[in-house]
Amino acid sequence: MQFLQMWNPFTFVGRDIASRQQVETTVRELFNSKPHLTATLGISLAAVSAALGGNLGAAISATSVATACLLVRIVLERRFLSRSPGEMDSKWIRVFVYGSLMSGFGWGLSSAILFHGGSPETQAITMAVACAVMQGAAGRAYMMPGTALWNIALVIGQMSIVAFAGGQYLHIPAFLLYFVFLTAFIMQMVENRLRQLHAEQMADRLFHEVKEKNELLRIANETLATKAYEDPLTGLANRRKFDLCFDESLAAAARNATPISLMILDVDHFKAFNDTYGHQSGDECLRLITRALSSTIADPGSLVARYGGEEFVVILPGQDMVEAKIVAEKARIAVRLTSLDSLPGTPPRQTISIGLVTSTGGSQTTRDAMLAAADAALYEAKKRGRNRVCSYCDIGEAGEQLPVNTAG
Repeated sequence: MQFLQMWNPFTFVGRDIASRQQVETTVRELFNSKPHLTATLGISLAAVSAALGGNLGAAISATSVATACLLVRIVLERRFLSRSPGEMDSKWIRVFVYGSLMSGFGWGLSSAILFHGGSPETQAITMAVACAVMQGAAGRAYMMPGTALWNIALVIGQMSIVAFAGGQYLHIPAFLLYFVFLTAFIMQMVENRLRQLHAEQMADRLFHEVKEKNELLRIANETLATKAYEDPLTGLANRRKFDLCFDESLAAAARNATPISLMILDVDHFKAFNDTYGHQSGDECLRLITRALSSTIADPGSLVARYGGEEFVVILPGQDMVEAKIVAEKARIAVRLTSLDSLPGTPPRQTISIGLVTSTGGSQTTRDAMLAAADAALYEAKKRGRNRVCSYCDIGEAGEQLPVNTAG
């Protein structure tokens, strides 16, 4: 900050880079009336010395001026603290500047009254109090240096006038030297303040960058975790995801005594399809079948997964055999109605065979038993001509497989 700019009493150091909270905290500190109470007590102490030395009029006058300034600052502080929440416009800066300059003039006038014609003891106490007041103003100058410089100038200026009038010429260069010292101190305080604000700004920016990078990393990890359970060709859950969900669904069914159904779906004659139309057409065929299954099987808690090759599996928690058969038939019909005309070679419509098994509520069926039963039902569907649903009626407590019940 340039020296001349520092003399502007309305200059607020770092306001362009400080946060709103920092600005509000700083202005609240500037309005604090406690330093003015200390200054008033100091001037009152010098006034007591003047009164004891026989200069009662000067003591009363100096104390009255200092007390009036203190009362004004208390009123200003209370008005600032009682403002509307979040209100922090430039008018409060102006109010502070005018109030501060009034205080500076009052301190200087009180000190000058006590210093003029006072005893050596009173003059020494007055000078000590004035130096303490100016040092206090300089210590808070890192926020608004211009106001502090004008306050110090008002005190030193009035003290110098009185010293000159009293023939105490040596005091004037001493006052000027002290002013130069305080000015250099204030400039250093301002530089430190600006460096602090820049460091805090950089730290805040780095914090937000790290926070943003962490959020991106979290999203990337979630995406990676999702991909780890996703079949890359169809976008369905893969076998790993199916194994985890099936174990959890079986445990929940046993715990809550609710039924659970499992379907294994196989695309009919898919090897011949690949051999005839090519693997790229085969992959696109699987994607079309995936869309048909996903649009049909969308019950809450259900899971459609690619089990491997042209096989798919479906978990239907809470659905008994009757409900599961309805879902299976809808899936079979949806695939049958899916057109493959867009594929090279215009292949005919594709069909699927489905093996279905249901475990009744509360049974302790194992995953291997259900998979074996569903696979056996699928084999039966293939054996009976494909494009159909075959199902086991139920699985007993020990995983006993009951006779196959078929539907075509």
